[in-house]
Amino acid sequence: MTMLIFFITALAIVAIIYLAIHRMLINRATLIVRNRAAEITDAAVNTVLSEVLNRQLNLRSETVADVWGRGVMAFEYVLEGQVLSDALTNNLSSSALNGKLAEYAKRQQTPHIEGAAETFRVTDWWEYEHRLHIDVAYLMNEATREYVDDLKKVAKSQGEKL
Repeated sequence: MTMLIFFITALAIVAIIYLAIHRMLINRATLIVRNRAAEITDAAVNTVLSEVLNRQLNLRSETVADVWGRGVMAFEYVLEGQVLSDALTNNLSSSALNGKLAEYAKRQQTPHIEGAAETFRVTDWWEYEHRLHIDVAYLMNEATREYVDDLKKVAKSQGEKL
């Protein structure tokens, strides 16, 4: 009987160790992919905004994927101070930024998921406490494409355009 309890306990410990290592490896792989996607998106947003605003920018994104789930490659940028003033002066809008990002992606031949109509998509745009917040999704995988499709459905149900 003690041998059976010992065997079951050992099996449970091995299973727990396996699951912990597996989870760690999966999380590491996801982090590597997310960091690479952030670099690509940062380069696109900085290049496009630098062209539109006629000034060199070095914006760093923060991920919004933790809110929406594993694999969603969506990033937030915050414009403030003189950059915000320049954006407002140049009548920068989400649709204009979408167009410029599409041109950039085509010019750079940025890879995206097959079947997606675009490579990058501005998914949210709001001003709060004298800061302009811009969320940009990089449609490099199915999870991000589904995220953008879901946001379009929500916007459509609220009578907005995404």
